Amino acid sequence: MRESMNAPLVYCGRKRGYWYEKEFTLPSFFLSENEKNMMRSLAEQCQNIGAFGYQKYGNQADILGKITETKLNSNVVKEPYFAKLELIGERKSTAVLDYFICEKNADGTYTYAFFEPDLFISVMIASNLEFRILSPTWLKEYMKQRLSDILAKL
Repeated sequence: MRESMNAPLVYCGRKRGYWYEKEFTLPSFFLSENEKNMMRSLAEQCQNIGAFGYQKYGNQADILGKITETKLNSNVVKEPYFAKLELIGERKSTAVLDYFICEKNADGTYTYAFFEPDLFISVMIASNLEFRILSPTWLKEYMKQRLSDILAKL
């Protein structure tokens, strides 16, 4: 408990037991290390988006940071990557893509800003939208390689 939950436990040899050095309440839920890492990543993403003027994401970064006990460095802001996409076929809901900053282009394509390629790719796949990556080429090649690696393991 001392290491995994930062509980202020102290051992008393005379009484052969532990006690709290200061007031402490057990958390109402527990996160695995993978879940904490995911939440930290989301907090950083929200912080970066918030720095571009989307304040609601900055507020979410604060909340996610508190959940994972992560101190976010407000001086470090990553520059986003940009992807130009063409959505193909019947229009379905793009609500899952609302996490990303988006701009609709005059030619009917969309430009999305994102900070983590793997997260962007996974959301695109999970969206069940048919799409074509028009640019950048490196993202298209990266996605092909990641999908190829996944399929090879099936």
